[in-house]
Amino acid sequence: MVVKRLIDGRFQFIRVVSTKAYTKTYLMTDHGDAAKPKCIVKHLQLPAHNAITLKFLNDLLAKRVNLLKRMGDHDAIARNLAAVQEGQDFYWVRNYVPGQPLLTELAEGKPRSQVEVQAFLVEGLTVLDLIQRHGIAHQNLHPNNLIRHRDQGHLVLVDFGLIQDTATPEAGIAANDSTDGTVSAYLPQPQHRQYTRFAADHFALGMIAVQMATGLTSEAIPRLSQDNFFAQVKLQLDECSTLDEPLKAILLRMVTPQSESQFHQAKDILVALADLSPSPGGAYNFRTDPAPMPQSQENNAMAPERRNASRVEATQTPFTSWQRQPRLWLVGGAAVALLAIGGIALLRVPQAMRVNNLVQRAETAKQMGQKNDAINYLNQAIELKPDHSDALARRSTLLWENGQSEAALQDISNAIRAQPDSAPLYYQRGNLRFRLGDLQGAIADYGDALERQDTYVDAHVNRGSARAELGDEEGAVQDYTAAINLATDPESKAVAYLNRCLSLSNLGDQAAALSDCTEAVNLRPNNSLAYENRGLVKRRLNDFQGAIQDFTIAIQINAGSPEPYYNRGLTRRDLGDLAGAMIDFNQTIQLNPSHPFAYYDRGLLHKELGDLESAIADLETVASACLDVSRLGCFDDAQYQLEQLRTALGEAP
Repeated sequence: MVVKRLIDGRFQFIRVVSTKAYTKTYLMTDHGDAAKPKCIVKHLQLPAHNAITLKFLNDLLAKRVNLLKRMGDHDAIARNLAAVQEGQDFYWVRNYVPGQPLLTELAEGKPRSQVEVQAFLVEGLTVLDLIQRHGIAHQNLHPNNLIRHRDQGHLVLVDFGLIQDTATPEAGIAANDSTDGTVSAYLPQPQHRQYTRFAADHFALGMIAVQMATGLTSEAIPRLSQDNFFAQVKLQLDECSTLDEPLKAILLRMVTPQSESQFHQAKDILVALADLSPSPGGAYNFRTDPAPMPQSQENNAMAPERRNASRVEATQTPFTSWQRQPRLWLVGGAAVALLAIGGIALLRVPQAMRVNNLVQRAETAKQMGQKNDAINYLNQAIELKPDHSDALARRSTLLWENGQSEAALQDISNAIRAQPDSAPLYYQRGNLRFRLGDLQGAIADYGDALERQDTYVDAHVNRGSARAELGDEEGAVQDYTAAINLATDPESKAVAYLNRCLSLSNLGDQAAALSDCTEAVNLRPNNSLAYENRGLVKRRLNDFQGAIQDFTIAIQINAGSPEPYYNRGLTRRDLGDLAGAMIDFNQTIQLNPSHPFAYYDRGLLHKELGDLESAIADLETVASACLDVSRLGCFDDAQYQLEQLRTALGEAP
């Protein structure tokens, strides 16, 4: 395409900065400002041909830009100047930041000191914390999108990811320079779905810090696609950096593929970094205040309806975060005082120190992926102090991950007996019982957590989900409403709206459900699940075109999820678009070969199209899958369809 001389009658072309499949970046002059400053224009050519779908994608981008604008102006974030839509072209304009990208500094190949790496992390995480408080994730973070301001010296975050570019292997573009071909080292791709939006930003910042600490090139740092990725990162930090073990542990936790070990928010990492204060001997002490409890984290849970409506749980795992234990130090004056108090008290101090040391060693082993070693350390700690609630809660987490659900339940119950006033422990046991299918027990535990902390938003959300699983949609609505009224951050509020949308829809109040899903979309305009669930509501309202639009947007945002393809296939079949439905069912199965509903509906579609042999093959797969999980109703339904098909096939000439 030939670039226009002026965009929106205001921005005049200077030169092309970078070019990708659907994205171009230009340096331009802003004639709307008397000083005519330079600006960066990001040009998105949307991969859509349907006019209605294109409009929805443009609306999505406009909402995303407006959300960014609501953050206001901050020195550490590039200022948004304008958003322009022209047909199938979308332009996002930001101010030009004088300086050079961080990639230029990293190219020096010089390992940085502990102080430098820690200062970089604090600076970067402070900016991430700022945007996360508005419910925003960057989603395009790499060294070209961190510009070192030429005059003021601080880092400036630029070029937020607006929409996933599924046609290219890398989603990022350069900011003030040409595109670097190694941005995939910092960006988890769609297939790495264990990284949520915030965790993906933490991963990117962590990998930049790894490169900074080791002095390695972007080509030399490990790729997430490697089977031994985590071990390679650890090896590079051990061999090529001068970082102390506590800071290494934080970096490894930032980049770990294990979702249960990831930090939930940037502020949690800042707390962990603040715990690293230099001691006289060069070691690092841990403060006595515990790390905060995790906030909302999305995860799909089965909804009451068969057709894959998606509820969001308030946390991704059934467990509370591990909390740091204070490390006790005994020096001259304190020792004399203790001796004066009595020998028994003095004897207790070494045991307490040993227990806390074992707990900390268990945490380090866990972050290294050495779960068995972590369990062994916790076993020793609990042997020394059987009522150590934190050690019990930690071991419960690890036992659950090892498939020892009964032992995990016993440990968290023992932790509650040791600390009966802890709301987080009841919440943790509630999540565990939820996953075990003990919904009544989970509801009771969430209630106990709320008795001890009546503002516990996540407990309201998860109790609502448990009630909905039991068919108590009215009770679920009450909990979600309480969560909406209590939540102060957009992320938690969006989760509650999203779940209340489904419950209201199941209760038949589709208008209220549509309003709630729209609220969730407004709060999280780049979240695929919000559009997918709104599409389900629109389908129930027989707004099939509107449903297809929402499912299509969900696919554009997260092309790796099978559910929006499946639901769009159902809706296309409703409209008589059998070919389109077949394409979507095929894509669903490609992404999730164990999706029984997709096989079932594709089988019926094969039958409708006259391909009886393919229909039988799909329904046999369904029958086997249903039998494996003892879903007898599902099995009987598939068998009924198979009998009809076999009869019809036998009658065919």
